[in-house]
This record gives sequence, C-alpha cells and structure tokens, in this order.
Amino acid sequence: MDTNQLLAFEHVVRHGSFSKAARMMDISQPTISIRIKNLEEEVGGELFKRGGNKLELSELGRTFLPFAQQAIETINKGIEQAKLAKEGRGGKIAIGTLPTLAAHYFSSALATLHKTHPHIGIVVHTGHNQELLEMLYEGYVKLCIMTYPFFNTELKSLLHIREPLVLVTHPDHPLANRGEIEISDLRKTADPFLLVDWSVETKRVQRDMIGSDSDFEVPPQTAYDLLKSGMGVALLTETMVSQDIKQGTLVSLSVKGFPKLYRESALVQLKREKEIPSPLRTFISVFSDEIEKEKSCELKSFTF
Repeated sequence: MDTNQLLAFEHVVRHGSFSKAARMMDISQPTISIRIKNLEEEVGGELFKRGGNKLELSELGRTFLPFAQQAIETINKGIEQAKLAKEGRGGKIAIGTLPTLAAHYFSSALATLHKTHPHIGIVVHTGHNQELLEMLYEGYVKLCIMTYPFFNTELKSLLHIREPLVLVTHPDHPLANRGEIEISDLRKTADPFLLVDWSVETKRVQRDMIGSDSDFEVPPQTAYDLLKSGMGVALLTETMVSQDIKQGTLVSLSVKGFPKLYRESALVQLKREKEIPSPLRTFISVFSDEIEKEKSCELKSFTF
C-alpha cells in the first residue's frame, strides 16, 4: 500500500468517478484503475460496488475511507512539518537546563520562540549537571544549559553567559539603606546570611567572607522567597532581582571589600553532533537575543 493508492481512492470518492479523479490527478484512467485494484488487494475486497449508473462505496469501502483520509492528512501534515523544519520554522526542540537557569531570559526566549515560530514544538527537561549530561548522551535532549566551567571534553560550548551576582535584602532589614557597609556588619547583622551555591568559587568566597559558624544554605528560589518575606541577606543574580530592586521590594547592598562575583553558564552540545538542526539554530538565535536584552549579562558566542 502506498500514498498514490490512497490518494487515488480518496479522489475517486470525492469526484464520484474514475475518469474525473484521473483528470484531477493528471494521470490516465487505466493508471487510477490499477491503483484502486492494487489497493483492493491490500485491504482484501472491493472498495466500490460494481455495476449500476452511480459509483457507490461498498461496505468495505465505507469502513476503510475514514482511515485512508486520516492517513493522507497525517502524511500531508508530516510533509508540511518537514518543510517548516528545513526552513527553521517548524520541527521540535528538546533542551535540558538547570532549574535555576529555567527562568528570566530562558522563559522569555521560549515565549518569543512560540510567538514567532508557533510550529516549533518545545520540550524542556531540568536536572543537575550530571543528569543533563546523561540526557545528552541518551538523546533525550540535544542542547543543555549548565554550569560553566565544565570539564567534560566531549562537550562544546555554543554560548557562554556571565551574569553579575548582587547582595540583596528586604527594604526593612537593618542593613538596608545604610550606604556602604563593612563585611563585619554583614557577618553580625545578616540574620542569617543565606548561602546560595552558584559555583564552587562563589561558594568559597561567601564562606571566606561570611564565615561558616551559622550555615544557612538554600537554593536560589528559596533564598529569594525568604528575602521577600523580610528574612536575611543573599547573593542572587542581577537578572533574578532587577525588577524587585526597581520596584523597591528588595534592595541591593554595597559591602566594602566584597568582590564582584558572577554566575557563569553555557549552552552546550555534544561534540559528536556534527550539525545543529534548523529548529535548534532558531532557538539559539532567539535565546541569544533575549540574553542581550539583559544589559548586565555578558554573552560570548562560539562558531557552530
């Protein structure tokens, strides 16, 4: 059974005659008759009642017709999606990301992608770095956004993102609106200092500066929620808190001697993947544009 047989059957039903169907398909009547005969051999009986002045479907033909129409529709949709994918306007993308990288410019990129390329399907999986690597190796995802630097030689960077980290607290906190403060003030009055593990380096700096006597280590979203409730001081990405700082619901702290720190991440692909399909190239382009809108972020693109 092939597509031409199904199309011949559908055209004969639609036009009510073999000759009209042949003209509409720009083939000879004997050709369309052969296609119907071969299709009947496949389904195991006659699709049309033979004899009489009017062409009518047999019981077998009436049963088979909706399935033939569904098959034709599915094939046509598949062809359309394949063409869109080739042009970068369709297809499906599967991306892995750390949960802490799944918001802000990432979610904005997905919203923009859906608006400008609604035919592209999107699947996002989250996990820690090792889980993301496993997803790449197993083919569940083709791109991942993970912590940088990474030391896996089988990965290659497509984008490198550098986001400033800022010390923030609630406007009613005792350290708010005091101008530049000392690190000793931060140690004594943070109550507590919410340690966020952005990277090995940033975690080390926070411990060295604040001390480890009263550890209170939490994920970024938990730190954000605690700050909003009026509790503690934390080091969060500028993209995460920029709107809150503008609105005055959180305030940034200036601490003398506290170094400038960054959260660094990378969009990566396995080196064995020699090509990047058009839908993924489209995502990378949109993702890059959204990052560049964040004026505080630094973005480095690599040739791919």
